[in-house]
Amino acid sequence: MQVGEEAHVSNGMGPAGWKVVGGLSAALAGKGTQQVVGKLYTRATGKEPPDDPTHPHLDMREALVWALVSGVSVALVRLLVERGAAMAWVRATGALPPGLEELKS
Repeated sequence: MQVGEEAHVSNGMGPAGWKVVGGLSAALAGKGTQQVVGKLYTRATGKEPPDDPTHPHLDMREALVWALVSGVSVALVRLLVERGAAMAWVRATGALPPGLEELKS
């Protein structure tokens, strides 16, 4: 048993629990963010976001702007949500989520 493993095993929240918490929070954050960014894109450009930015008839600038805006937005929100889930895990279990290690000084 590794350091910290005892804390989350003793309260019934092991690696499977973290996979559910982390995966669900990340999926919800990604989907919700994509919808919000799509509405903001429409408001800013007057156009719907491209369904398929790889389509050869789509203007390259439009494809690049959509890819940049949507990709960065989703990545940032997922980072914030996953960090929040990890902090909540630490508060609930007293240990880091499975797979995370203490930072080296």
